[in-house]
Amino acid sequence: MITMKDVAKLAGVSPITVSRVISSPEQVRPATQAKVMKAIEELNFKPNNIARSLVTNRTDTIGLLLSNIANPYYPEFILGLETYARAQGKNVIICNAQDYDTASHNLELLLEKRVDGIVITSIEFASMKLQEKFHAELEDLVHMKQKSIPIVLMDPNPRSTLLSCVEVDNYLAGRIAMDHLHSLGHRRIAHLSVERDANVWIDRMRAFKDAYRRYGLDLQQELVELIETEDVRAAAAAATRLLQCTPRPTAIFAGNDLLAIGALHAAHRLGIRVPEQLSIIGIDGINVGDQIYPRLTTVAHPQSKVGEVAAQLLLDKINGNDDNSSIILKPALLVRESTAAVEKL
Repeated sequence: MITMKDVAKLAGVSPITVSRVISSPEQVRPATQAKVMKAIEELNFKPNNIARSLVTNRTDTIGLLLSNIANPYYPEFILGLETYARAQGKNVIICNAQDYDTASHNLELLLEKRVDGIVITSIEFASMKLQEKFHAELEDLVHMKQKSIPIVLMDPNPRSTLLSCVEVDNYLAGRIAMDHLHSLGHRRIAHLSVERDANVWIDRMRAFKDAYRRYGLDLQQELVELIETEDVRAAAAAATRLLQCTPRPTAIFAGNDLLAIGALHAAHRLGIRVPEQLSIIGIDGINVGDQIYPRLTTVAHPQSKVGEVAAQLLLDKINGNDDNSSIILKPALLVRESTAAVEKL
């Protein structure tokens, strides 16, 4: 097995110089760099990542904790994050974090792997108390005196945090969705969402209620259905209840695209034509929304961009930029086939 000592002997330099060429080439004269690189090439030497990390105190690896690895929102996000990270010479370890125990276990795993930093997506544990506890633990990690670790949050829960964040304006997304339906003449709009202490759902619900106030309309409680999890079947059952109201809503604003797909299923089973008799809009812009019939109108998040920005912010921190800034990205309306002007009766 070829070692740094072999490279050093062939290049006529010390092993420390070889290490510096590998980890910090700017500290070595160009002529010496050239001799070392020639020796590395001749011997086909591949630096051991573990040995290199002991010298640089870095592993060139970042961690990603996902709140639900099965959520179809995340593939584009992961692609954006990993593409940017790999372009900067970083590898990514992906772990799940759907509950407090799993998140804590996988966080410890990433720390044992000596990752250089961690991106953590929106955490939605069983209670806000657990979410606050986990965030306090994260803040302790970032502010440790001995060896702190950079952390960036995506759509943090709770929002009041000392950590750097990347988020999409979910209140604006909800407002865009409601304004689109209102512009099409809909006045009896229902809302289908998830009953959870998470800013994503809270902001979208707030946008729904505020829209009714802005329009001067009376919001009836029967027009709101909340379910426990992001499940298409549960969403379909809840949407069925909404569509059995009298008079029936002419539109449904779903808290995300998965719930909107459940609403589409419910309308189909009840023989209600979309969009001729019912308009449905979601939020997120997941790919499956473009593959169903009718194609789903949505307020799309720039998912790949969110991942890229999260990676960029984290790598800036790893490289010594201690700015705790947060970045808010804007969603955009994507009109497809599931919304139309309200039918004139």
